[in-house]
Amino acid sequence: MSLSWTVPGPRRSTPAGLLAASLAACVLAGCAATGGGAATTGSPAAASDRRAATYRVTCDGIVPEGIPATLTGGAAEVPADGSRPPYYDHYEIRLAAEARGDVDGDGEPDAVVLLQCSPQPSNGTLEEVQVFAASGERLGLLPSPRTLREGTILPPLYDPAGLSVQDGDIVAAMRAYAPEDSHASGPSLPITVRWHWDGREFVRVS
Repeated sequence: MSLSWTVPGPRRSTPAGLLAASLAACVLAGCAATGGGAATTGSPAAASDRRAATYRVTCDGIVPEGIPATLTGGAAEVPADGSRPPYYDHYEIRLAAEARGDVDGDGEPDAVVLLQCSPQPSNGTLEEVQVFAASGERLGLLPSPRTLREGTILPPLYDPAGLSVQDGDIVAAMRAYAPEDSHASGPSLPITVRWHWDGREFVRVS
């Protein structure tokens, strides 16, 4: 997640305002990160082709109530409500990665979907991972990457090629920011995070 948003015209925020907005989004996202929340359009067809499904995306808490995004070829452009904070024109949503495997223990392959959201105009991209049962109904979301900062100001970023389901757990390869890293250089420290579904929410196990 980038902390240096670019917002046009008189709506431009000061750095202090941006920091406050980021902290507010963190609190809001923390409330929604572990629950099942609103489901996508649940159907066998939607479950079979996640690149053409409809998602309710929060952009990792920037839009706490979520916005519906129907993907075409794995991407969508969703208009924003420019009359209310955070005053963006639109959101660019794309499916960055998908993994399949039995997460909930019912013996059927579930879908783990990494979605990237870029509010426009800005230079930031936010990430969230949604998990769907074989029926197409949403099981829940992985906790926000902001919960994994562990002493750094910026959250780690997912490695799309490193998302998988192993032995019933979701395994996510990520890159974290080392002390000498910056937003411009990107994160350099490889980490692996493992999540387990306990029947109600996803719990980090390593």
